[in-house]
Amino acid sequence: MGEETIDEALVDVVLQTVSRRVLERAGSAVELLETLIHAQGRVVRRDQELWAGHTVLNYDRELLPRVARASSLGVSVYLGNRRIATYTSLDAGPAPEVGAYAEAELVETVLRKRQPYRGTLEWNGRATMLAARPLFASDKPEEYGPIGILEAFQDTATLREMLAASWRRGAAEDPAAVARAMHHERLAAITEFVDDVARRLQLLALNGNIIAAQAGDHGRAFRVVCRELGSLAEQSKDVAAEVRRLGEDTRRAAEPAGGSIEVEPA
Repeated sequence: MGEETIDEALVDVVLQTVSRRVLERAGSAVELLETLIHAQGRVVRRDQELWAGHTVLNYDRELLPRVARASSLGVSVYLGNRRIATYTSLDAGPAPEVGAYAEAELVETVLRKRQPYRGTLEWNGRATMLAARPLFASDKPEEYGPIGILEAFQDTATLREMLAASWRRGAAEDPAAVARAMHHERLAAITEFVDDVARRLQLLALNGNIIAAQAGDHGRAFRVVCRELGSLAEQSKDVAAEVRRLGEDTRRAAEPAGGSIEVEPA
């Protein structure tokens, strides 16, 4: 395996870890945007315009730039399922088209089910990580449902390019430090995977025990299987904890030793 291939694989591992943090930040960004919009005053739809107090949010160049700069993400506002305003930071990638319609998955989750969305969608052939939440009017929100969508996004290719550039700079300056950082990210990704397996096994064992109890004598054999699943879940949790300890030991071993520095008198 060549050096370039190894670099690409390591960047992919880091991208997986960073992506989760980006989605968390995007979720916070849309909550902030919602708060700022409602702080402007009464939120209503008037024909093809979205009003917040005395401010028209179509093509907004005040609220959206503030949130985009604070979060280093792109943000958009939809009226119904049509994008009416957007602003993007340099690191978030290209801005989407104003006037375009939201993807079907976003409409289904946010407008129809009235639920927040976090995930990756494709815009014009580019994968984009985003978080979104419904925007409700100030009057009778539950009765009339959402009047729009609030969205924060990060272009995946742009993020990957930034990580690769950072990797190249770091490798040139301190190859050993980069290798340690990548090793730590790999351990974090493995730990999260094992944790997820443990949670799924526990849930499966719990549901299985409930079904076995309902089946009475016919569920005895199934209860044995469920006990094994529960045991596997506990073992998985122990493995995840051990990987975490190894990661912390590795990190501490790589840190320079502390202590005071004595200076000889002149």
